[in-house]
Amino acid sequence: MPGDIPLEFFGIAPFADTPLWAIGLTALAHFGGFLIRGAFGFGSNLPIVMATTLLLGPHHAIILTILTASFSQVHLFPQGVRRADWRLVFALIVGVYLGIAIGTYVFASLSPAALAPILGALVIVIVIMDRTNAIQRLGRLTDLRARPTVASLSVISGFVGTVSGGGGIYFLAPFLKHMCPTPDGFRSTSLVLSGLFMLGRVTFIAIAGFFDSQLVAEAVLLLPAVLLGGWAGTRWFHWADPSKFFAGLSAMLTLGALLLIAKGVFG
Repeated sequence: MPGDIPLEFFGIAPFADTPLWAIGLTALAHFGGFLIRGAFGFGSNLPIVMATTLLLGPHHAIILTILTASFSQVHLFPQGVRRADWRLVFALIVGVYLGIAIGTYVFASLSPAALAPILGALVIVIVIMDRTNAIQRLGRLTDLRARPTVASLSVISGFVGTVSGGGGIYFLAPFLKHMCPTPDGFRSTSLVLSGLFMLGRVTFIAIAGFFDSQLVAEAVLLLPAVLLGGWAGTRWFHWADPSKFFAGLSAMLTLGALLLIAKGVFG
C-alpha cells in the first residue's frame, strides 16, 4: 500500500500498512517517553501508549511499548542497582507479579473500548493520592512497610499497570517518594522496580500469546529512539538539583493524570 514502510527483515514487514508519518510520530513518542524514564526511573509507558494508541490501536500500542520498555531496561536497570532500596523492592515484587498475572488475564479478555473506564478510575486514585498527601498521612497512622499495606499497594500497581499499558509505577510514586526521600534513591528504586515489572509483564504477555515476529521487528526498529531518549533523560537527572527533580516529578505525575483523564473520557 502507498505510504507503507519499504523495509523487510527476513521476510517480516514491520509496521505493515502504517503510513510513514505515523511511524515517525511513533518513534518520536518513544523518544519522549524514554527521556522521562531516563530522568525519573519510570513513566515512559503511559505517555507512549496515549500518543500511539491513536496511530496503532490500543492493544498494538500497549504490547509494542512493553517490548521497547524491556529493551530500554537492559540499558537503564544497571543504573539503579547500587542505590536502590532492595528491601522495599523485595517487599513489593511478589504482589506486583500477582497483580500482573491478574491484569494480563483481564487485558486479554477486554475489548479496546473497555480499557477506558479502568484508566479513568486509576487517574482518580492518582490525583487524590498526590493532592492530599495520602501516603504521608497514612505513614503517621501505620507502618508503611507492614505486609498488608505493601501487599495491597503492590497488587494494585501490578494490575492497573498491566491492564492500562502504563501507570503501575505512577500509582506507587507517592509511596516510593515517601520511602525514598532523596532523588537518587527514588530514581534508583524506581528503575529497579520498573525493570522487574517489565520482566513480569513480558513473561505473562508472552504466555498469553500476544507477541509475534512483526512486533519484535517493530520494537527493534524503534530501538535508536528508545536508547537516545533514555540517554538524554539520564543526562537531565545528573544535571538537575533535588528541588528541580521533585518539581519535575510533580509535573510529570500531573501530566500523567491529565493523560489518563483524557483516555478515560475519550476512550
